[in-house]
Amino acid sequence: MTVSPNWTPPEPPRPADGKQPIRPGRMWTGIGLALGAHLLTILVGWIVALTMSGEAAFTFLTVAAIGQVVLAIAALVAGTILAVRGRDGGIGLGIIIGWAVGMIISPVIGFGVCVSLVDSQGMFG
Repeated sequence: MTVSPNWTPPEPPRPADGKQPIRPGRMWTGIGLALGAHLLTILVGWIVALTMSGEAAFTFLTVAAIGQVVLAIAALVAGTILAVRGRDGGIGLGIIIGWAVGMIISPVIGFGVCVSLVDSQGMFG
């Protein structure tokens, strides 16, 4: 049996449910969204701590912790729904990855904010 020199293999079949392969660009978008949300919780906590009277570091930790809990619930629910039900699961997968990476980075940034708040109240000098 000989094959014609002009023969090309057929296109692979599309999945029956209409899902597309995960595109890295959309996954990076989801990672950026989740990391931005982590930074937003820290920024909101910092602003509230500076504007309210009382112990600034404790206020920051309370507001940031509440924000992180809300973010965890929202990121896991939205990321799972987008990854499972969306046509392109890249953003959903990226949100989950970005949330997990942010959980590693946020305490480091939060520690720095707490130290700066305590120092601004004159406890170190």
